[in-house]
Amino acid sequence: MNEHVERILVAADGSPDSEAVFSVIMPLVRADAPQVSVLYVVEDPDESFMPPARLAKACGALRSTNVNAHLELRQGMPAEEILRASQERTTDLIAMSTHGRGGVVRMVAGSVAEEVLRKTELPVLLTRPGTPVHDWKRIVVALDGSERSEAILPDAVKLARKLGASLELLRVATPVVAAGAGEAPMVLPPEDPMPYLKGIADRLEGEGVKVAAVALEGRASEAILAHLKESAAPLLCMATHGRSGLVRLLLGSVAEEVVRRSPCPVLLRRSVPASVRKAPAAKKTAEVR
Repeated sequence: MNEHVERILVAADGSPDSEAVFSVIMPLVRADAPQVSVLYVVEDPDESFMPPARLAKACGALRSTNVNAHLELRQGMPAEEILRASQERTTDLIAMSTHGRGGVVRMVAGSVAEEVLRKTELPVLLTRPGTPVHDWKRIVVALDGSERSEAILPDAVKLARKLGASLELLRVATPVVAAGAGEAPMVLPPEDPMPYLKGIADRLEGEGVKVAAVALEGRASEAILAHLKESAAPLLCMATHGRSGLVRLLLGSVAEEVVRRSPCPVLLRRSVPASVRKAPAAKKTAEVR
């Protein structure tokens, strides 16, 4: 994410649930006054090439509050058109709600959001319908001790500086199950996360960022979700990657589980190169003011 967010691409399908993303981007809109491009993709070539009335109304409501917003229409497959639009213009962030066109909340895996995450190098801000929105004065950053998980730190630091927020570095210690001398497995005590977290916190504090460190224990996704709920976290930042290093659809079941159930918006960034290819020319586009 750039120091100054100049353009946010918001993907919406015209359903009430997809509009949840508009309130989520407002902390960034208030901080940087970026251009907000609201993208609606018409999948069926026989469908009317017109935006849903409620989506046009939502975009108009943004403009009425002095947000530089416009509505763009494209024809094609949603994920492909979202990626194409982000490549054609200078985009700093993609924002979207994680749900299906029918309004049914789905897992991120296999959805439009998953495909966008798999193929973009940009940070992606995701929210579930009904997620409460608060000012981002405390930003939780989930780490696992690997360099790949730290790929999200530059984005989190820029947000903290921009918004005058503090960072809360979080790592979950998980007990290790190892084969014992007999048939019964041995459960080894987990590694203490604090030395790792303290090292990063000291470095960031030296750069002028207010940082706290939180060590948890248990199953990673469950511990993260419980902490987010109990602490009423306004935003979670994390990198999407597999602990084994294998490139998977969402690059990590922990990220998938957290996004699917998170009580707050989640900012994700890939920690390995995306499978980006230059998209072919769009079939049909239009811009609605």
